[in-house]
Amino acid sequence: MKRRVMVLAAMAFLTTANVQAADAPEAKYEQLFSTIDNLSVDFTQTTYKKLRNKTTVRQGDALFSKPGMFRWNFTNDKAGLEEYYFNGETLTQYNDKQNLVNHYNTNAGLARELKEVVSLVLDPKALFSRYKVKESKSSNQKTTVTLEPRSKEGTDIESINVQVEDAQKYVQDVQIFYNDGNNTRFSFKNPKKTRNDPSVFTFSRKGNYTVRHHG
Repeated sequence: MKRRVMVLAAMAFLTTANVQAADAPEAKYEQLFSTIDNLSVDFTQTTYKKLRNKTTVRQGDALFSKPGMFRWNFTNDKAGLEEYYFNGETLTQYNDKQNLVNHYNTNAGLARELKEVVSLVLDPKALFSRYKVKESKSSNQKTTVTLEPRSKEGTDIESINVQVEDAQKYVQDVQIFYNDGNNTRFSFKNPKKTRNDPSVFTFSRKGNYTVRHHG
């Protein structure tokens, strides 16, 4: 993730496969996802860096719970195990290979960005206060929506493509395009909506780690 927002967003399906650009999907989104309080998924993250013309693929699992709590576990990567925790108060990054723990307060840039990710998934009103629907289309029981920031100030995001699996009603794919030409894509599978124990969002590993605190 490395200080890049991993934005998860979701939109309700439309009944037509034609491209549309209207406010109608917003009401559908709220109706479809307003009852989601907890979510866990397996994911694949694909990151493209334009400057180096390099693509990196990582895998793992993630958990999300209202109000805005999350945990990302990168588990299948040569860089080693890496985890991100947010319990509503503190963002913690743990890197097993470096034996390093980073703590960020809620006002830090990284914490604000990652908190927004979960808000976009679990809180539809938060989504449409920051993004507008540029276009949407439905095909093969999937809905793809393109979002743009309502304001270009204070964000490095150019647009977000979101794909929703209509039958199971969950976000299957999210791709974030940045102004600098970089992009990050998350593909999700095996969604579960069972309750997450709140303790999983707080870093609790025991060990002799290097600990750093960031404002």
